[in-house]
Amino acid sequence: MRVTSNLMNTQALNDIQNVLRRYGKLNEQLTTGKKVRYPSDNATVAARVSDLDSRIREVQRYKSNISLARSYTDMYDSSLQEMSSIYQRVKELSVRGANDSLSDEDRQAIVTEIDKINDHMKSLANSQVSGKYIYGGAESDKAPVDKNGEIQTSPKANIKKSVSVGGYKVDYGLTVYDVFTTNSGTSVFKHLDRMKDAIASGNNNAIDREMGAIEDIQRSALKGLAEVGGNDRLLELSESRMEDFEQFNTEFLSKESDADLAKVLTDLSMQQVVMQSALKTTAKIIPPTLVDFL
Repeated sequence: MRVTSNLMNTQALNDIQNVLRRYGKLNEQLTTGKKVRYPSDNATVAARVSDLDSRIREVQRYKSNISLARSYTDMYDSSLQEMSSIYQRVKELSVRGANDSLSDEDRQAIVTEIDKINDHMKSLANSQVSGKYIYGGAESDKAPVDKNGEIQTSPKANIKKSVSVGGYKVDYGLTVYDVFTTNSGTSVFKHLDRMKDAIASGNNNAIDREMGAIEDIQRSALKGLAEVGGNDRLLELSESRMEDFEQFNTEFLSKESDADLAKVLTDLSMQQVVMQSALKTTAKIIPPTLVDFL
């Protein structure tokens, strides 16, 4: 009889402990809003949640990289648009400079303006995004052009920037060699210096020659502008795709990990009823002093 009584007491206490564990788990879900916090809660769901978390973080990294790349394309577009206007002005100045009737003062005024244009072109070549020189290729930590118009980026660094998006690569960069030099490698800064000398001396043949070289560079800039537009469109589409992926995985993660709070509250109420019932039943089995202690 004593053994049977002990077994009943033990079973009653185990029932109460089980109710308390279920109640504690439900209360934790109510507090955190999550169905699973530890692998021991549900190993299968925990593994799916971990995988979804990893996917979302990866997509967010892709989005961050795309956002930075689009900052570059915006700056490329802005600087190349400005260069297009500058080249138009240089053409106008070269036509004026080829006028044999110009006075020395008039020639000097044109030379001064071209000199300022050249300085501004150097600043465009040294455009930056987040502290990186956008035309620097693989050497984006140093200015591509010095104050004298000498290109500092080594030919080995003439590598276009690219971004990896979900297993494929999107090129989006331009270098100083792409839009600031002729096919022979002479920079626009050198040609502008030569243009100044030609106008100052009234050498019309030299003016025509330098203008031809500058027009070649202008065509390269326009080609670069079209390339930037196409690359930005690809980046925009990739960004939209990543946003869709993130939304899908976030919604799936919510279904897997978020607790149904309405159901949790209902289950908590039920566990309270079960607890009261268990305590009443236990009170009939265990001596009152022990029940009171519990």
